[in-house]
Amino acid sequence: MCHGPALVAAVTSLNALIEALRDGLPINKVLISRSRHDSKIETVVRMCRERGIIFQFVPAEAIERKAGAKNQGVYAEIAPVRFFSLESVLVDMKTGLVVILDGIEDTGNLGAIIRSAAAVEVDGMLISIRNSAPVNETVWKTSAGTLGKVRLVQSRNLTMDIEKLKKAGFWVVATDQRAKMNFYDFDFKSKTAVIFGNESKGVAPLLKKNADQLLAIPHSLAVESLNVSAAAAIILYEAWRQKIR
Repeated sequence: MCHGPALVAAVTSLNALIEALRDGLPINKVLISRSRHDSKIETVVRMCRERGIIFQFVPAEAIERKAGAKNQGVYAEIAPVRFFSLESVLVDMKTGLVVILDGIEDTGNLGAIIRSAAAVEVDGMLISIRNSAPVNETVWKTSAGTLGKVRLVQSRNLTMDIEKLKKAGFWVVATDQRAKMNFYDFDFKSKTAVIFGNESKGVAPLLKKNADQLLAIPHSLAVESLNVSAAAAIILYEAWRQKIR
């Protein structure tokens, strides 16, 4: 069992929250007291919207339960995980393998995918800011402490980042149950970015359209589909096998 450091830090100060938003720290969710109405609260709301961070107005009692009686009407959880730029990942590559996560909402799935990605030494993992699971203790535990071994990139626009990867010489593939090519028939020896989609919706249609190739994982008809973390493990290990042989 892995015992890692406490991953989530609580922020209850308005000034500290605004600074964290300005610095681009990974904020899971912002709670705002309904009793607060001032310019700083408006700034917090505007910055949350700009960064695609979930925020919610709640009763003052809800803030007190988390932040204590002496609070400034806000509560947020910040995961002190270092994020990288896509550019920094591209200039320092070893395996030529990148993972793209499109709306993975379950923290357990996110942690499991990170663990598999660390095991095959991916160069980086792009995580869409919108509609994605927060990086929290559950992710740390599920990843078995490998969270810090994978370079995470917060993506504001996956479509634009995919174009950057293509310009850098990457083949971009996406998982699709109805794809004509099976994953083991694809040549992963070249630089490859693999897109894994939302647990229920799969990869977004626009991202599939921008992919160079769609890949399927054949399985028994008795099962409708594989869990996304299982699918990621299967495809990433095949990519690893091809690259090291």
